[in-house]
Amino acid sequence: MFNENGILIKELKKGNEAAYKQLYDMYYRSLVIYCFKLTNKLPLAEDIVQNTFIKIWTNREKITINSSLKSYLFRAVYNGFASEYNKKQREDKTLIQLKNEALNELIELDNEALEKKIKLLDAAIEKLPKKCKNVFLLNKKQGYSHKEIASQLDISEKTVEKHISRAIFRIKKMLSSKMTLINLLLFRKVFSNKSLNIMSFLI
Repeated sequence: MFNENGILIKELKKGNEAAYKQLYDMYYRSLVIYCFKLTNKLPLAEDIVQNTFIKIWTNREKITINSSLKSYLFRAVYNGFASEYNKKQREDKTLIQLKNEALNELIELDNEALEKKIKLLDAAIEKLPKKCKNVFLLNKKQGYSHKEIASQLDISEKTVEKHISRAIFRIKKMLSSKMTLINLLLFRKVFSNKSLNIMSFLI
């Protein structure tokens, strides 16, 4: 047991796993509570705090603490939250742009062209890894929220987000030469009687 923060950090920088565990045990709970107040999502708060501790261990030799250890940890968690928030803001802005592009494309498509695009989309989805495809379809076809999927599959909401992002990235890569087909993923519940209702993909 390291009774002084200075000694604790010194041992941590040496790679002492006992010091790291003590740091984790001392602050994990309070950091999660703090982060939960920022995110209002417990799984996300837990992921941010865990990632913060991982970064601390990975970069332990470079750690420089000019304030108190507690202040350093809370600031690190806040920075992790800010990074996630800014990422989501950028993604939301991109989605708005893609939705507008998709709407313009859909207006120009006749039924035959649309059928061809649906088949290409179906084929691309079928090539996704099993878990990735399952999460993706639960969200985009069945309309389940990230929270509902996380509860159903016993995974974190962060993992759900990663699966969906990975699915969209892979589909986009497979269909990169097919104009803006990926934009069709952004719509839901307009075209009926399709194997994968295109409009079921609205985010």
